[in-house]
Amino acid sequence: MQHPTYHDLGDHSESIAIDFDPTKISYEKLLDVFWGSHCPTADPICVQYRNAIFFASPEQEKAAKKSRDELSKKIGKPVTTAIEKLVHFWRAEDYHQKYVLQGHPAIAKELKAIYPDMRAFTDSTAAARLNCWLAGSGDRTLFEAELEKVGVSKEAQAALRARMGRAESRKCGASE
Repeated sequence: MQHPTYHDLGDHSESIAIDFDPTKISYEKLLDVFWGSHCPTADPICVQYRNAIFFASPEQEKAAKKSRDELSKKIGKPVTTAIEKLVHFWRAEDYHQKYVLQGHPAIAKELKAIYPDMRAFTDSTAAARLNCWLAGSGDRTLFEAELEKVGVSKEAQAALRARMGRAESRKCGASE
């Protein structure tokens, strides 16, 4: 399938692709961030909403499995996050891009004024940050350091601050 739509895919996993410069950040550091950004022991709800790492090379596979095994040993539980070879990555349709952010139209409108082209909007670091923060996730210190740099109004910043408080209640194991 050349350009599948959300409804054409059947069983698929929603994911993100991260382009990175290994001279600035290592794959191992990205794995550390990944492991700290989700609950690695959660049982998958379905194929679409599961935790997974899709590796692009044998070196990445080896590093991902090594980091998974180290984490499992550290926490004393099996890690259920899948580690699989990347076969193909398709961009989501525009209406699925930065989904949480687009659910806050006033804030999204401010950012779309800066990035009027949808591809530029969805590929921007600012949109990625806002999407994360609106979901109530992210590092509080980094959030405070970057909030004024993303280009949104004081009103939008206040709304984002209110949403950030939700992160602590959603940490892995908080309800266990």
